[in-house]
Amino acid sequence: MRFLPKPPSRARTAGLRLESILRKWGALTVAIFAVLYYGLYYRSGLNFSGEGGTVAIVAMRLLEGQRPIVDTFLGYNVMWFYPVSWLFKLTGPDYTALRIFFFSLCTLTGVLAFLVVRRVSGNGCYSVLIALGPVLIPGMLFRNYMAFIVMLNMLVLLEAWVFEQSKRLRQICWMTAAGAVLGLTYLLRIDLGAFFTAITAGLFVLYPFGQKEGFARRLRLAAGGAMVTAMMFCATHAPIYFDAVRRGYADAFVAQYTSWLGMVRYLASQEMAKQLPSPKPASAVAEPDSPAEERIPVESKPRNRDVDSNGYLQKRSVTDVLGAATLYDRAFALATYLPVLAALLIVIAAGILLIGSLLRSNFPLRTDCLALLVSTGSALTLFPQYFFFRPDTPHLSEFMAPFLVAMGCALWVALRWSRKSRMAAVYFALLFSLCSLDAAVYFFHAFPKESSGSIAARKKRKFELAAENGVRVRLKAREREEIAELCRVIGTYTKPTDYIVCYPYAPTINFMTGRPSYEYNLYVDNAHNVSDFFRDTMAEVARYRPAAILIDNRAMNQTEDSRFFNWAPETYQWIKSHYAYAGTFRRLEIYLRPDLYANGEPDPGAAGLK
Repeated sequence: MRFLPKPPSRARTAGLRLESILRKWGALTVAIFAVLYYGLYYRSGLNFSGEGGTVAIVAMRLLEGQRPIVDTFLGYNVMWFYPVSWLFKLTGPDYTALRIFFFSLCTLTGVLAFLVVRRVSGNGCYSVLIALGPVLIPGMLFRNYMAFIVMLNMLVLLEAWVFEQSKRLRQICWMTAAGAVLGLTYLLRIDLGAFFTAITAGLFVLYPFGQKEGFARRLRLAAGGAMVTAMMFCATHAPIYFDAVRRGYADAFVAQYTSWLGMVRYLASQEMAKQLPSPKPASAVAEPDSPAEERIPVESKPRNRDVDSNGYLQKRSVTDVLGAATLYDRAFALATYLPVLAALLIVIAAGILLIGSLLRSNFPLRTDCLALLVSTGSALTLFPQYFFFRPDTPHLSEFMAPFLVAMGCALWVALRWSRKSRMAAVYFALLFSLCSLDAAVYFFHAFPKESSGSIAARKKRKFELAAENGVRVRLKAREREEIAELCRVIGTYTKPTDYIVCYPYAPTINFMTGRPSYEYNLYVDNAHNVSDFFRDTMAEVARYRPAAILIDNRAMNQTEDSRFFNWAPETYQWIKSHYAYAGTFRRLEIYLRPDLYANGEPDPGAAGLK
């Protein structure tokens, strides 16, 4: 008697149906979730010193015809600012449009995350689950180019150089796309472009070894792909370069590339030369938006403890993992170091197995190992910035957005091979434990913090503030009251054509009040060479006669030395002596030029002056 196979259960049938749907429509699912999620808080919060103000002011300057680098300092490459400038050409200077633009990049990053994981795993449900990580914590707002361009590189490199396409023309198209994305990466951040050039060069070399037969054909294709990459680099740069020649900033534009290696050598020498500080109590330093900030006065922080000689933030000590005073501080220390262990575990195993797969012509294993090296290597392009120079929550979250995807890919590949080998099963168990711990600790630390780009920015922000240039934000009651008062003071005693300057940096003030700044570089603190700051500032004040000067005396780099009155005492005293104090709002001291008033003195009753 023949027995019919047992029909699948309803739960299994539903699961298979969901998997089929998400494999096909998962990208749209992630996009819809992101739009709904970001829609809950896209107007929440206003950071005076955030990069949104810098991007907006520089974009406005470019729109007015100023030349990049020559007339206004960029810090990053030109494509960091041109898209916003083009956006403002359509909408006018608009802070809400700016926020929507960057949240759109966050949404695209989530979609790219889904596509990467689906390419590696082939599983729709798992891909959606992993993609939700960078959606929920997208990284610091107004810097979302970083995670986006890393995820975009990750996808095109996998498609072009790791996985086989069904047709050769399709493979060539992906190689062309990879070259174009590499060129765009350089136009955003030269350092990231250099890192991805190294990854791409390695793929050129390994591509001919992708199959048992056809080495000569794949070698020719790799050579052609290398030529296409170079051509696309030129094609993406040509419009910018010719514009630079026409407008007279070509030398400065090219100098960014030629001077980059020198800058790297300098930063590396500084990192090697600096002396590690003695371990500090965990309670001595609190991140700017951590719960400890309200409990521990910033004045209690020790001098010269967590900043090196150039003002860069110092990493938490390894001893803080167990020795910090609070669970929250221990979690941050652990979240700082766990990615190092996870990345080493992935890269070392994948590298060893890649060599073995090439020697034994195990091409499926070769593809998986290369996929892990590309995904993890792509994420690690953001590692130096967070780990060596800015080891704080905003930059950690920026790195973790693509690294969560890399860990997700590694776990799936390890699980797949664990069914074929006991050693692979042990490796999967170890990797799963480490990656799960890393993700859990990271979410515990970062999700409650608005500096990570999460919905924490929405907390208690229910009161709307309207200001110039499309600033329509929701704030806490006290925030709204003080910022409205600040805007009223500036609006009462200055004209739209008057200059106002903010030290160390608060470019959002210029944008939201519609008052220009004459500063070439909007960003300055004790991490810069400030030996001539007083002389240069006095020369600029004499030339431009700013109507208002705003001072933020917070410990910008979490040390007493980074307070403005400590690293620029002469400038601070001069401003206090020659400008009229008009009150302090949201930690910003306002000083107004005395000759703005009929009787030479500010009226304490006008515009809320205190």
